[in-house]
Amino acid sequence: MAKILMFGNQKGGVGKTQVSIMTATALSQVPFNLKTCVVDIDNQKSVVRARSFDLRAYQTESAPFEVRAYTLPELQKNIASLDKDFQLIIIDAAGKLDTTQAVEIQEISKALMYVDSLFIPFVAGNYNLESTLDYFRFIKTVQLQRALQPRPLNVFGFVNMHRARSRANTFLSEDLDTLRASENLLTMTAPLNDYAAFREADSITSLFDPLSNDSAKQNFSVWLNELLTLI
Repeated sequence: MAKILMFGNQKGGVGKTQVSIMTATALSQVPFNLKTCVVDIDNQKSVVRARSFDLRAYQTESAPFEVRAYTLPELQKNIASLDKDFQLIIIDAAGKLDTTQAVEIQEISKALMYVDSLFIPFVAGNYNLESTLDYFRFIKTVQLQRALQPRPLNVFGFVNMHRARSRANTFLSEDLDTLRASENLLTMTAPLNDYAAFREADSITSLFDPLSNDSAKQNFSVWLNELLTLI
């Protein structure tokens, strides 16, 4: 039985697809070696395009994890076989919410029916928090619907594109403290910092290296180890 993850947010530009790729690339290789599949059900097919580019760039036909381009109905049809064939599945989905539709019929809700753990990236800056908070409150409704199922939905927030000396990140930290108290938001301790290495990460080369002197690899390794304790 696979662990099924999603990095989700209705706000664009918060790095959910890039973090999905970084996580899959690392966990599919040494020292984890998990048989991993990323299922791209976003209409933009960003993961599919990234994988195609990486295979050309590295001039190879092999990659550490599989990428499947599915529609939501195709995911629903194939989820049982995916769950059997892989140890880790990451679903990359559009986060768009439709406030005119009931929660249970929205596409993101249907995709979340299969997810064990949802990680919501929070990024500092105008309008990011408000939009992400709307998404989190929506997800809490889905979480309640899943509460009595054998595989409940676990939800965690984390800070992405963090800049330590940024005023915006200071304000975000204060806002997250409030959300932990008022909304029972569970958050990861380790942020992902704003490194060029993360923005340029590919689907072939793992950034996990806890013994590296490279600060980006150190940061990602700490973050990934915490993620593993949560899933």
